[in-house]
Amino acid sequence: MAWVRKNKSGWVACYRDRNGVRRTLKGQVFTHKKQAQNAAAEAETKAQRKRTSSSIPWSEWRDTWQEQRTVESSTQTEDEKRIDRYLSPRWADVALCDIEREDLKAWRAELLKPYEVKVKGETATRQRSTATVNRIMSLMSKSLSDAVDSEVLEYNPAKGLTISGGDVEHERYLTKAEVEKVTAELSPRWALLMNFLAYTGLRWGEAKIHSLDGIYQKRIDVKRGVVQVFEVWDDKAGDVKQYPKGKLRRTVPVPKWLMDSLPTTGPRLLSPRGAMPQNNNFRRALNAAADKAGVERFRVHDLRHTYASWLVQAGRPLEQVQYLLGHKSIIMTQRYAHLGELPHDDILSALA
Repeated sequence: MAWVRKNKSGWVACYRDRNGVRRTLKGQVFTHKKQAQNAAAEAETKAQRKRTSSSIPWSEWRDTWQEQRTVESSTQTEDEKRIDRYLSPRWADVALCDIEREDLKAWRAELLKPYEVKVKGETATRQRSTATVNRIMSLMSKSLSDAVDSEVLEYNPAKGLTISGGDVEHERYLTKAEVEKVTAELSPRWALLMNFLAYTGLRWGEAKIHSLDGIYQKRIDVKRGVVQVFEVWDDKAGDVKQYPKGKLRRTVPVPKWLMDSLPTTGPRLLSPRGAMPQNNNFRRALNAAADKAGVERFRVHDLRHTYASWLVQAGRPLEQVQYLLGHKSIIMTQRYAHLGELPHDDILSALA
């Protein structure tokens, strides 16, 4: 039960914490005894509530936590996959107050170890990247920090357990000759999509909306020779969404030869089957074409890096490249600064 005591300055509030240890309400001295008694009772009630709440299993808190979260639908989908695959199997039955920092470190080490999977009936060894493990640890840390914020836990034992540095992303820059070799091995529609990505620098979702008919067809202005980037296709949500905070709308010039190769009616970018292109199918087609062309394999996103590298190598200012890529901060664009070599006159000549 909470109590008060008097010193030379006034009345001090005292209470017991969740472990039964005597505590004093620091930094507060009350003139009246009644004020101190009320403060002491309030402090002890809060401490006891924390003790009760923190004994609930993580799975029970998880349900409350997920209901409270407000994140993008695509982020939520990815987080739920990681929760089901990694967090719940390990922590579902563990009480919040029993989640120790050393246990979290051991879990992190386990996630970093190689593991075996079955691939077409055969055993193969895989290993999670540091970036993947950091995402898992960050999600666990977020669940616990939100528990602290909701006053069901006193501190977050997972704070700061991500691995500093992480994986360095391997950025692949294709030459125009390599792009030409690969597109020569692709079907016409896949080749058109590859050229569109490489010569505009659009993100996958930004280009994918042009497989839809309607307003998105109007985003490509043939007379002006530009594409207006206002929306993005969200693969996870399966829908078009306006740009969220942090990404910028922009207008990007399109080389005339590429503009002339686009369909004049209906959707502009389709798969060989006449449907909306799927990332996995496109990636497989790129891998096969790269192998046939004798070109090192690359990711779909590397076509965006390629676009940036061409512009920087042609002497375009980083601020201009920043705008064309839709980077909110110049820091994102500075990764290409080392590629600058030769001066040139304008953007389209850099892509000729």
